[in-house]
Formats: sequence, C-alpha cells, structure tokens
Amino acid sequence: MRSITSLILAALAALAMSAGVFAKAPPAAEDCASCHNKDGISEDEDIPIIAGASAFFLENQMLIFKEGARPCAKEEFGEEEHDGIAEDHCDLAKALSEKEITELAAYFAEQPFKSADQKVDEELAGMGAQIHEQRCEKCHSDSGSLALDDAGILAGQWKAYLVRTMQDYKNGDRWQPEKMQPAMEALSEKDIQALAEHYAREGKK
Repeated sequence: MRSITSLILAALAALAMSAGVFAKAPPAAEDCASCHNKDGISEDEDIPIIAGASAFFLENQMLIFKEGARPCAKEEFGEEEHDGIAEDHCDLAKALSEKEITELAAYFAEQPFKSADQKVDEELAGMGAQIHEQRCEKCHSDSGSLALDDAGILAGQWKAYLVRTMQDYKNGDRWQPEKMQPAMEALSEKDIQALAEHYAREGKK
C-alpha cells in the first residue's frame, strides 16, 4: 500500500503539471503560437516542437535568433500572421524584451512535450543509435529525451527539422558549443538521416 506521503507527493505533482498545461500564456506567445501552436506542439515537420524543453534552452535559442547566430527560418515563418510585425524569426526575436523572452521560455517549458507522429526507418534508426552512443550521448543523455540536459529534446522531435538543424550545424550556419563542432562536421548525410530516424524512434517509447 502506498504511504500517505507518497500519495500527497503524487497529487502535488499532478497539480503542478496541470498548472503548467493551463498556465496563462504571456501576450508575446501569440506570435509563437501561429507556427508552434499555443501548447508548443508543432504539427508541421519543418517547425520544431518547443514544449517541455528547458527554460534555459528556450531562452538561449531566442537570444541566438536575436543575435542572428542561427538561420532565421524565413521559409517557415508565418508571413501572413506577422505582416507588419516581423519578417522572420530573427526579426521577431529582436523585438522581444528580456522580460518577454524570459516569460516565453518559462511558459513553453511548462507545457508537456508530445512526440511527433511520424514513420521510422528501423534500419537507419539502428545505425543512428550507434552514432548517438558514440558521439552524442555525453551531452544528449537518454537518447536526447531529457530537458534537464539544457540541450533541447531530440527524442520525438520532427525528423525534417532535425535533419535541417544538423545540416546547419555541419555547415557552420548555426552557433554551437565549440566541443560539438568536430562531431557535427564529421557526420555524413547518411549519418544525419540515421540520427534523425533514431530520435524519431526514441520518441515512440
């Protein structure tokens, strides 16, 4: 039989999760919701799922956009929704205050992550698992499924987005930690595809 203490802790955990899901979105979230949805769960394979990632990671990404240190993703930007407001992600980030960035990061970090619904190539996923273990596991532990790593959630992320992101890293088009650069440059296109399949499969567990 479960102790009273454990039951109380479970109830508090459920309450905390519920509060996160239904927390009021800050005003600036409206600009994000047009692409990422209000809960941070994108339905477009080219747009990342941002729900559940750590607040540190999300805040850092907005600052990187603000500095133009990663591709501004103009092709995926909802121009109609942002007409007269911003031309791309970098432009939008530049318009955000430090307070708005902090509020946005906290809000989307509170939303529960949900894996993308996508097919998996099992053969490539098996290859990707080996590559991850050899080159990525140290920073993206538990196959990239932990927000606590402050490195984004890879397991269950859209494959198309992951492939494009890894290509950006490989080509030096996006800021990355210095220790990560050699590993990314060494990846072949097949390695990148295999890693994306691996993370997609991990999201189904």
